[in-house]
This record gives sequence, structure tokens and C-alpha cells, in this order.
Amino acid sequence: MALDPAIGWTVVLVLAGVFGAAALAKLRALDAFVGVVHNYRLVPEPLERPIAYGLPVVELAIAVGVLTPATRAPAAFAAAIVLALFAGAMAINLGRGRRDIDCGCFATVLRHRLSWPLVLRNLLLAALALLVVPGLGVRSLGWLDFVTIGCASMALVLVYAAASRLFGSGPRPQPARG
Repeated sequence: MALDPAIGWTVVLVLAGVFGAAALAKLRALDAFVGVVHNYRLVPEPLERPIAYGLPVVELAIAVGVLTPATRAPAAFAAAIVLALFAGAMAINLGRGRRDIDCGCFATVLRHRLSWPLVLRNLLLAALALLVVPGLGVRSLGWLDFVTIGCASMALVLVYAAASRLFGSGPRPQPARG
């Protein structure tokens, strides 16, 4: 079942914006992002640098891929997989009691402590990405659809940014004095 094209384009623009912004932030601070990957302690140390250098390229490919009709479905599916992997990595560290590490979502531009709402945010974005996989509907778009797509995309990006800020950057616990 194809998604209404107005809703589909809104999801596409949000995914492209989130993945594009995340990729550019990581590319601007690659060495710092290597440290973020290291802090997760999920991969062997020799793989940390290649993963940190490769991830922004994958994110940029997803951002461009969802915008291109010929690659939209595989890029949206890749987005869902990457977001689910991010959620899993966060959940593993939260399960280990490691909340006070940077999630690495936008490199070090915005430091976000790990939290369950961030895990949920990624899973919701993954679900949105899966909505685009079957394709967008074929009805023609009118001028009001374009206004709706633009406004809805901006509103969702602002909600995403506000939720990330709210749930990811709470007060840090102070170390115990002994």
C-alpha cells in the first residue's frame, strides 16, 4: 500500500534533514566522533576509526538517497536499519548503566546524554522510514500539498530538535565527593 504523497514527502524531507545534518556535523568533527564511537565500547578498538569515518558517509548517502525516487526505497530501508542499530547501541549502554556518554547523534555539536527517550526517538524515526519503503502514492500534488509538506516538515524537524534537546541534555549527575 502506497503512502499518500504529501505524507510521504514530509517523511522524506524529515529523514533527509536529520541524516544530512547528522552527517555534516560528524564530518566537521571526525576525530571527536571517533571518541564517541570508542565510548560506546561495542566494537573492537581497531574498527572504531573506520566506523567513525564511514558512518557519516552512510548517513549522507541515506539523506541523498531518500530524496531520489530511484533510490528512495532502499535508502529509507537503510535509514530504518541504521536508526534501529543506533537505538540498540544506546539501549545496550543504558542497560550497562552508562548514561553519561554522548549519544553522538550530531557529533559533538549538541552533547546528548543517553536516555530511554532517545532510544524511543530513534525507533519512531525508524518506523517513519519504513512507511516510505513501499513507495509514495501516485496522486498529483497541488499547491496546497506543497505548503502542507513544507510546514509539516519544518514542524516535525522542530519537534525532533526540541525532543532531542529536552530528553538528551538534562542535568548531569555530580560525582560523589569522598
